[in-house]
Amino acid sequence: MKKIFAKKRNIFLTRLFLGQLPVLISTYLFLSRQFLHFSLVFQLLLVVVNLASILVIVYLTREMRVRKFEDDDLVSPRANQLMFVGLTCFMTIICLYRGITAVESYQQLIAYIGAILCLIIMLLLIWGLKYYKK
Repeated sequence: MKKIFAKKRNIFLTRLFLGQLPVLISTYLFLSRQFLHFSLVFQLLLVVVNLASILVIVYLTREMRVRKFEDDDLVSPRANQLMFVGLTCFMTIICLYRGITAVESYQQLIAYIGAILCLIIMLLLIWGLKYYKK
């Protein structure tokens, strides 16, 4: 059992360091427009790193699916759904706050639409808890 969890932890860490962190860093560089000031060689290197990271994420996701890691009993699906209910409730509150404090009307509209969508998702998750088989 410990061997399965150690292998699962290693795959998760590999996926994090080789797949997701480079994509997050390059996304930050892209959104802050700092990559425009880099040389052409470094921009191409950034594209290659992103493509390699995407391939690592896809490969490790398939490997996790083959090994059926989702069958562990550490966290129940009901607990996961309750966590997502809490998360969507928090996001609804954030969107409502943003809608109230926004100055521009288009910002208010976007925030209220986000709040409505989060509220609908939260209600659907709560409704799904009703039909959860124990």
